Amino acid sequence: MTGSQALRRVLPSTVVRFATVGVANTTIDVVLFWVLHAPLGILAANFLSTSAGMAFSFLANGRHTFGATRVTARQAVLFLATNAFTMWLLQPLLIHAAYDVASAPLMPAKVVALGGSVVGNFLLYRYVVWRPSSRPRGTSGLRREGRLPFETPRASAPQEPHPTAELARP
Repeated sequence: MTGSQALRRVLPSTVVRFATVGVANTTIDVVLFWVLHAPLGILAANFLSTSAGMAFSFLANGRHTFGATRVTARQAVLFLATNAFTMWLLQPLLIHAAYDVASAPLMPAKVVALGGSVVGNFLLYRYVVWRPSSRPRGTSGLRREGRLPFETPRASAPQEPHPTAELARP
């Protein structure tokens, strides 16, 4: 069994997809933060790096993690509000607390802040931005064109039983 198979056994598939998107999103955020913090300062670098990560995260989490078939203005506004809270308020506060108050090195302080924002983001994405109540139960967020991926389109009128089925009855 590979590591990803073991992870899928323990965690729901939505969490695994969220984590996959999160690795890419975090890489974008940390690399940009590292490159930009010296010339721009911590706050501006954090604003730009998290903004780039957010743009990627919105598209990837909406489609890949939570199975949205299209991007809506409502989702965009809720996503931005969620990230404004977690990335632009919570994360800088956590960086400040770890770096300035606890005297942790800068990059570990950033990692602590990322951890806090990851938990907040998943919960807010799952229950506010892409609410489970808007999806049929048991779909794990996978819904395309109003039906589950394994469903076939329904005919507009009820269909009569197939004639061979009638002949096969005793």
